[in-house]
Amino acid sequence: MMTIKELENKWNTIDPYTNGYLLISGEHPLSFHIGYYGGEQKSFVVINTGKIDGIKSSKAITAECLNTGSHNFIFRFVLNYASLDEIFVKLCWDLIESSKSSQNPVKQIQNQYDKWMNLLQKATEDILPPSQQKGLIGELLFLQETLNILEPAQTINAWVGPDGNDQDFIFEHSWAEVKAVTIAATEVQISSLQQLDRLDAGYLIVYFLDKTTSIGTQTTSLPIVIQQIQEQLPNDFLRDCFHCKLTQYGYLFKDENKYLSIRYHLSECRKYKVIGDFPKLIRNNVSHAIVNAKYQLSLIAIEDSRVWGD
Repeated sequence: MMTIKELENKWNTIDPYTNGYLLISGEHPLSFHIGYYGGEQKSFVVINTGKIDGIKSSKAITAECLNTGSHNFIFRFVLNYASLDEIFVKLCWDLIESSKSSQNPVKQIQNQYDKWMNLLQKATEDILPPSQQKGLIGELLFLQETLNILEPAQTINAWVGPDGNDQDFIFEHSWAEVKAVTIAATEVQISSLQQLDRLDAGYLIVYFLDKTTSIGTQTTSLPIVIQQIQEQLPNDFLRDCFHCKLTQYGYLFKDENKYLSIRYHLSECRKYKVIGDFPKLIRNNVSHAIVNAKYQLSLIAIEDSRVWGD
């Protein structure tokens, strides 16, 4: 099993100007090659995929299906900006690993690539804006708490928010939506009609966080909580899966020092059970004329749904 770092190192052994490609398939049912396109742009190629229609490119990556003759097709990804190298290498690793045990690996590659498209369409060299940093810290704090209860693989697989799911975490018998609000907040925003729309019981997790300049036991930053989670993961594969999800969220490790100086004070965490008559707007209880909606929930009004140690 190849790690993200090993894949990156293999790329670094290739001379960009020889137009040579390196086979990296291993025991995978598909044939993968890495190299460079046009001298300097990283390129990832899947051989003999058959004809694939409807492929979408982004400003970060050009994706295309090419006919190499005699009805042989390849699926090629080319990185357009060297500054987004970290995203590209992790994307390619994820495409390989996620399709390894699939009965239809080409379709799985397409599906997994689509999950990355949200990031690829808006990828920039800037760090995450404050609201997203805060939201990510909330999700990571909950992931860290869950690692103390469930197996690491179950926990990492349950974190589906970065994949574009409506809820942040989906477990075998429950789910969780995580919010991060200011310490003085009396309301929490629900961002869509789908966010709390599930038949099974779940939880609304609310972390109360504010930016701070102090350093103490109740303060943290993104790199600190990420490092703590990495130490809880038992192997390189799970750490790489975790890194891919962080990258899908928009967090890049090359910006670690920038994030390290942005600290947050954690005041408390509240947990609310979402079941039965919990107040929520969902598709079935609003007019079909309403396409989407955001709304505020009063934390005081849902206090009866608050759980302790559940």
